[in-house]
Amino acid sequence: MSQPAAGSTSAPADAAAQASDSTEDANAAANVIRDYYSAINERRYEDAYHLWGSGGAASGQTLETFRDGFASTTSVEVRIGISGPIEGAAGSRYVEIPVWIAAVAKDGLRQSFSGTYTMRRAVVDGATAEQRAWRIYSAKVRRDT
Repeated sequence: MSQPAAGSTSAPADAAAQASDSTEDANAAANVIRDYYSAINERRYEDAYHLWGSGGAASGQTLETFRDGFASTTSVEVRIGISGPIEGAAGSRYVEIPVWIAAVAKDGLRQSFSGTYTMRRAVVDGATAEQRAWRIYSAKVRRDT
């Protein structure tokens, strides 16, 4: 059995490096969700809004509507599950991240929600730092019954 030539990289080492990069990338995407809920808890709605893609437009709301949606919310807590695989398409990377959310309203009502966030970032040459950053691309979050 032959050994890899000096200075060459073996396939298992490449696979391990890619897996490590993928895990770090998925963790970075999950951290955006953490930042999102931290901003909501701190009433920094504009910061939270801009963690959605396209400067917030991917939320499907205006900043004012987004802010108003949290008018009766006292606090939120998010728990993040294990992300799915990072997938690529047309110069972008996507990862789906499961979440569980607990919210408390001003009247004391407690609600829980669960679902997934799909995160996206650009990977094409010439993309800006903002385009290369993970942003919320879409959400499928429903109130638990």
